[in-house]
Amino acid sequence: MRTHLNLIQHCPINISWVLTVGLLGISLSFFTSCDEKSRDSATTKTLQNAENKLRIPLDDQTGNFSYGLGYLDGERPYLFNIQSPRNEIQVYDMDRKELAKTLKFDAEGNQGVGTVFRFHVQSADSIFLFTTHPGSIYLTDIDQSYLSKISFTSPEGYSDPQISSSFFNSYPIIRGNKMLAKVVAPGNIKDTEEKALSNQFLSVELDMNSGETELTSHKYPQGYLSDGLRLPYYSMAASPEKVVYSFLADHNLYAASSAGDPLEAFPAKSQFFPQTFPTLSRTAERNEVLRYIFTEPRYGTLLYDPYREVFYRFCFPKIEIESEEELEQLRGFAKDFSIMILDRDLKVLGETRFKGYNYVTENVFVAKEGLYMSVNHPDNYDNEEDFLSFVLYELVDAKK
Repeated sequence: MRTHLNLIQHCPINISWVLTVGLLGISLSFFTSCDEKSRDSATTKTLQNAENKLRIPLDDQTGNFSYGLGYLDGERPYLFNIQSPRNEIQVYDMDRKELAKTLKFDAEGNQGVGTVFRFHVQSADSIFLFTTHPGSIYLTDIDQSYLSKISFTSPEGYSDPQISSSFFNSYPIIRGNKMLAKVVAPGNIKDTEEKALSNQFLSVELDMNSGETELTSHKYPQGYLSDGLRLPYYSMAASPEKVVYSFLADHNLYAASSAGDPLEAFPAKSQFFPQTFPTLSRTAERNEVLRYIFTEPRYGTLLYDPYREVFYRFCFPKIEIESEEELEQLRGFAKDFSIMILDRDLKVLGETRFKGYNYVTENVFVAKEGLYMSVNHPDNYDNEEDFLSFVLYELVDAKK
């Protein structure tokens, strides 16, 4: 039997002189025109439905919500899909739309890796496995011709490197023999104060040869909790030049060119968000926290598209709900979202709204042909239980 998703877990002017009014009017008209042109020129890109669907049949043991996807470009492109309960990663041929192979891993024994709960496909020769074995990351290839273990000690007071936490994906950044990955400081979020949070680190750099780890210079932005409690969740992505962080309740993006450089703020406000984010009571109960996360405005996953050299920032505007059932569904399936498009310098190029489109924002991936988003949403008429189904969006010039 297949189980459904179960998840718990951004002036009037009064002038008395006619001539002055006329001159001011001309000036205001000129600057207004320039401002409008500036706004128009800034909105240069949008995401457009390519009317091209990807449908991959599933076996009767595989659900159509994925807890981890990966993509590998090449002569034959592959889509990877994790199956943690079976300790497997399915590899689908995207051209033939069929299962090409299954990577199976022992949990125990000489070749035991524990339970694989996340993975990262760097290349056909380098697939990183994040498992329940502390202080360990495993490395294999698409043919499973080898299995090696990277052992390390996490910095004191921080988690092992992470790919996903609380719906915020942050894929590791591999450069040479170094891996830069997200880490999380333990503790109760509700008890965290501004001073403590602003001194917490966001990521760690791991030397994959020696196993040595070093916290980066990247910390939470100053003032994140200065007006009250906001959940400090974040996503991380990178271009060849920048490591970039996006926080749940901060309009800015924060970037640095290396692990040792401090973060610099870049304005990147969604046009569908208010200027100020709401705060959460430190005594909030479970449903209050869920309402805060899923019905108030928030920024979500940040992705880098290496083919078009842009970032995609997922944004979730405020929505109204009428029942607890709606709230439960929002934990896995968004009702309304937009995607901001930013260039490599983090200049906003545009923002595309997807209100009522019923896509699964946790099941998306960037491919050579564009951005794929899952239609396996319970309210999407294209949703089929026996298929992994995606719609392709292309980055195009916005119509003037």
